[in-house]
Amino acid sequence: MLIKEITGTKPVSGEYLITENQMRTAKNGSNYLALKIADQTGEMAAKVWDADETLFKRLEVGKIIQLSNIQTKLYKDQIQLEWVGKDKDVFKVVSDSNADYSKFLPRSPGNLAEYWDYIANVMGEIEEPSLKQILKVFFENQEFVTLFCKVPAALKRHHVYLGGLLEHTAGVTRLCQTAATYYPFVNKDLLLTGAILHDIGKTRTYEIGTGFGGTDQGKLLGHLVLGVNMVEEAITELFGKRAENTGNSILMSLVHLLVSHHGVMEWGSPVEPLTLEACILHHADNMDAQIIKFLTVIQNQSHDNTWAAFDPGLGRSIYLNSLSGKGVKPDEQSEGA
Repeated sequence: MLIKEITGTKPVSGEYLITENQMRTAKNGSNYLALKIADQTGEMAAKVWDADETLFKRLEVGKIIQLSNIQTKLYKDQIQLEWVGKDKDVFKVVSDSNADYSKFLPRSPGNLAEYWDYIANVMGEIEEPSLKQILKVFFENQEFVTLFCKVPAALKRHHVYLGGLLEHTAGVTRLCQTAATYYPFVNKDLLLTGAILHDIGKTRTYEIGTGFGGTDQGKLLGHLVLGVNMVEEAITELFGKRAENTGNSILMSLVHLLVSHHGVMEWGSPVEPLTLEACILHHADNMDAQIIKFLTVIQNQSHDNTWAAFDPGLGRSIYLNSLSGKGVKPDEQSEGA
C-alpha cells in the first residue's frame, strides 16, 4: 500500500524506507521508537511500543522495513502507524544489499520527459553563438544531463523530489519566456540561457542515496558558487579566459544572472540584480518556488477544509475556499481538463 493511499480505514501492508528513528520514553516509563517511514508518494509517522536498544539499532535510518497488517491511529489529527516491538509477525527488516532506494524516494508529479523536451526546444531557439556554445558544454555531457534530470531542487521547502531540479528549471524558464515576450528591451537569449543554467550548481550540491543529502562541496560552497564555477569553467574551456577577462558583456551578464538570482544578500546573492534580465530571473525563480510550496500544501489537505493546517515552510495557514473545483482533488481536476 502506498502512503498516499493510507486513509486510516484499513490495516497497512507494504515496504517502506525508514527516514527517522528516535528512542523516546512514554509516560509509563517504557521506551518506544518514533519513526518516519517513506515511499515515493510521501512520508508518515510510526510508533513502535516496548522497544529496546537492539530494536533501535535494527530499525536504523536507511533500512527498508516490510509491514504486515499494521493498524493506524489518529494522533493530533494525523494518521500514524503503531505496533508493538515484540510482535515479530507484523514487521521485518528487508535485506538491503541490492536495494533500489529510488523507488522509496518522492518523485516529481509532473511528466519529466515533457519538461526535458520543453527545455531542449528552448535551447534550440537560442541564436546568440556564445550562449549556444555554453549550453552545449553542459547538455551534450550525458553525465551532467543524468544528474540534472534526477536531483531535487532543494532538500526542504520546494521541489524536494526526484526530478525536482528539472521541473523547477522548466517552470522558471517558462515564466522567463513569457516575460521576455511581454516586456520590451529584454535580451531573450540571455534571459533564457540564465534560466536554464541558474541552478546547475545543484548537480554538484545534492546527492541521492537512501535519501536526499548534501555533498561536501555543496555544504562548504553552496549551489550558487558551484554554479558560477561551472559556467566559468565552460567559458574558460571555450574562450580561454574567465568571463570578466573576455570583454564580452553577454558572458559577464550571464555570470551576473547566476550570482544575483537569489535577489538580495540576505538570501545568499553577493550582489542584487543589476540588469533587466537578472530582475526577471530572480522573481521567476522565487515565484516558481513559492507556487510549489502552496501546491504542496494544497495537495496534502482535505479539500473539505476551509483552511489548510499551519505550514512551517510558509509560516502560515492558507485559505482553500478560493480553489477552482473546490472539493475536487488536483489530480482529478487535471484529468478532466
